[in-house]
Order: sequence, then structure tokens, then C-alpha cells
Amino acid sequence: MSEVDVMEALYHAYVAAIVGGLALWWIALRVGGHEVARASVHSALVHGPEMVGLAIAAALAIGLRSGGRGGPLVVEAPDVRLVLLSPLDRGVALRGPALRLLRFGAAWGAGAGAVVGVLASRRLGGHWPVWGVSGALVGALVVDAALGAAMVVSGLRLRRQMAGALALVALAWSGVDLALARATSPMSLLGQAAFWPLRWSPSGLGGVAFAVLAVVLGVVLAGGTSVEASERRASLAGQLRFAVTLRDLRSVILLRRQLAQESPRERPWLGAHRSPRHRSGRRFVLWRRGWQGLLRFPLTRLVRLVLLGAAAGAAGVGTWRGTTPLVLAAGLALYVAGLDVIEPVAESVDRPTLLDAYPLERGSVLVGLLAAPAAAMLAVGIVGAATAVAIAGGGTKALAVAAVLVIPASMAGLAGATVSTVQGPPALFSDSDLLLPPEAVGAKVAIRTLWPPLVATAGMLPLLAARSTPALPASSAVSATIPVLLLVGGVAIWARHREAIHRAFKEAMGGAGTKA
Repeated sequence: MSEVDVMEALYHAYVAAIVGGLALWWIALRVGGHEVARASVHSALVHGPEMVGLAIAAALAIGLRSGGRGGPLVVEAPDVRLVLLSPLDRGVALRGPALRLLRFGAAWGAGAGAVVGVLASRRLGGHWPVWGVSGALVGALVVDAALGAAMVVSGLRLRRQMAGALALVALAWSGVDLALARATSPMSLLGQAAFWPLRWSPSGLGGVAFAVLAVVLGVVLAGGTSVEASERRASLAGQLRFAVTLRDLRSVILLRRQLAQESPRERPWLGAHRSPRHRSGRRFVLWRRGWQGLLRFPLTRLVRLVLLGAAAGAAGVGTWRGTTPLVLAAGLALYVAGLDVIEPVAESVDRPTLLDAYPLERGSVLVGLLAAPAAAMLAVGIVGAATAVAIAGGGTKALAVAAVLVIPASMAGLAGATVSTVQGPPALFSDSDLLLPPEAVGAKVAIRTLWPPLVATAGMLPLLAARSTPALPASSAVSATIPVLLLVGGVAIWARHREAIHRAFKEAMGGAGTKA
């Protein structure tokens, strides 16, 4: 594993750079938008570093919380028992995995930062290569700083409460900077480095130094990681890799929650457990069953839903102001929120014997269990609408467009999560795949993977229609809402009659095979 062919690695690197660079440039030309006015550029220079600093603080908070749970290093289980428990310096054994993780994180961070930088050049002006280099630098530093902070916390074996407190301090400090339009935190200083293509600020070097210091301390202190935590993460990470290989999203979600030690509450937030029988009898049993699951969500999951709703609203404002690619960010945020709130349906799909215990067909039970998640998802949409109106500065037009988008955006996010959950992982051996050429099987796999997030993103398309007609944005949004609601209704019908559709398809395929 330690032997690396340098020439082959460079070959893969420059091929990926050429192909990725050409694709990025084409996407930036198509969807990057037009250059904004000088006043908007000045506003970006005043508030942009602090906004980027808040995003960096969020990444740092994720790293701190991961360190409080023993992360982020994942060592193979045999290495945990044979190497970490041997009479050798544990720092020597963990330094290699730490450097590999930092190298991998820097590569992904640089790629994502370069994408954001090139897209920003289309909106804020300037030379796109400079923006790409600056974005790649900041992206790599942000990811590695978060990983370094996680290794510092795990190396010092700080408790989860202490790690959470440090994460809140980082978020609060950056939030105060944003409110006062001043860069005092290291995260805001690093955010200034992201705007170097527009204005050189020497104080941004302080943010760079902070990120480098976090990385160095993380590598030095990595040897203090708990062996028990390493063994637990090794077991779960191995299962997680296997689930990803099988494209089993549900197992990935459950394993991620175990890694994050995110357990449901023993008692619900409200007293729903005190009234197992309701005057309504059987009529609302699925409604109550759904809420019994949702009311046991831990606080971290509720906070995540609020943050995802706010992120979708903020991305919607950016889309309205001309940055079209942010519509994908809004759709993905709603899709992830939908995967959380659809837990009652997912639990029933995980337990088919429990699902068969209902005196109804499976499809009817699944559709009935969607009622409570739909209400919870509507609350997430309201959070997003309120965030969008607040960022836009209020106004009748912003309020009208946000009110129109609440239902289609939230329900489309739930519909995408429904498709992903109900269809489950793909079968390892499918008779229909044997009849298709390899190219068609690859296309089928791609469609199956991309279809759920595309359904979730469709809920934000009315925003693009409203943006195209600034005189009557609400009317255009209402007209574009109709196809989205039809799509959501189609997903509900599919979930209700999915098994009957599959039986009919298999019978048709069997009849065709017999005739052949």
C-alpha cells in the first residue's frame, strides 16, 4: 500500500485536471450568470469575508464535533489491535493515516474551491484563473483546518460537551463578525483571503496561518487518539464503505448516525406516549405513528433541519440575484432534510414484517405514513422562506415569491427522499439487467442514483420562472408550481402502486420471454 507509482499518479492527476477544468469552464459560461453592478461588488467586499468566515466556522464546527466523537482518523481494525496496542509510539503509527487524510481533504477542498472561484469570477469580475487559484487555496485550507481541529480534539481526548462548546464559540464569533461587518475571528480572516482577486488584504494571511497551525497541531497530537474510539470507528467505517459500494443510501444514513452517536430520544418532546388510544380510533393511526417517530428526534437533528431550511432559503436568494447554480444547492439541502424527516416511512421499509402487520396494503401504509413527514417538511420550508425574506430585506415581492415556493419546494424535497427510500438499494442480480446491454445498465444506474435529488431540485424551478419575469414574479411562480405539484402527486401514486407496477412489469417480461 505504501508503494506509489509517481508517473501514473501524475498521469491521472493531469487528465483529471484537464477534463475537470474544461467542464468547469463550460459550466461557468452557461450558468455562471452576468457580472453584477459596482455597488454589489462593494457590498460583497464589505460583507463577503464575514459570510465566507461563517461558512468556514460551520466547517470547523463539524470538525470539532467529529473530534469529540473520536474522529476523524479511520484505521483498519487489524491495525488498531496489532499496531496501536503494540509497544510503539502511537504517533508514528497514526501520522501516516493523518497525512493521507489531509492530502485527500486538500485535493477535494481545492477542487470545490476552484469551482466556486471560477463561478464567482463570472459574477464579481476579475480574471478567472486568479479566482480559481484563490478559491482552491482557501478550499484546501478550510478542509484541512477542519480535519486538523478534529485531530487536535481527538488527540487531547476532549469530551463531546467541550468539543460542542468550542464549535458554538467558533460559530458565535463569526456570527458577531458578520453582524458588525468586522473581521476579527480567524475564520473571517481566512474569508478575506477568498476575496484577494478583488482586494488584497494582508490580514488574510492571519487566517492562512491559523489553518496551517491547526493542521500542524493535528498531525502532532494525532497519537493521543483513543484506541476504543478508533476500533469503533474502524468497524462502522468498514460497514459504511460496503454500504456505499452497494449504493444502499439507507444503510449509509444509519451508519452515519452511529458514527455521530446520534440516538433517538427515550421520551418524545411532547406527551404523545401518554395517549396510545385516541378518540379518533383507527382513522389517524398512521398520522400518530409518524409523529411518534418525529417527536423522538434528537436536538442535533432538529437543529440540522433548521440549518438545512435556512441554507435552502439563502441559496434561493442567491439564485434570485443571478447565481443560477445555487438552485442545485437549495434542492440538495431540501433533499437531505427530506431524508431526515421521512424517518417513519424508512423505519417501516426497514421492517417489512412490521409493515405487513397493518391491515392495509403496503402502498397505502407508506402513503399514510407520509402525512406527518409532509407537515414537518412544510415547517422546514417555512424556515427557508423566512430566511430568504430576511436576507432579501423584506418587501411585498420577496414575501409573495417565498410564500408561493414554500409548498412546492418542501414537498418536492420530500418526494425526492420518498423515491430514494421506497426504491431501496438496487438488486445485486436483476433479471432485467441481463437483457440489457452494458451501456444501458450503466445509464440505468446513473438515472436511479440521480433521479431522487433531481426530483427534490425541481421544487426550486418556480423560482427561476419568477426571476425571468420581474414584473409579475408571483404569477409566474404560481404557473410553474403546477408541474411540480403534478410531479409530487406522481411520486405519491408511484409509492402507492409500486408493487403492482413491478408485478405487471415482471409478468409482461415473462410473457415476452415465453413468446420469444
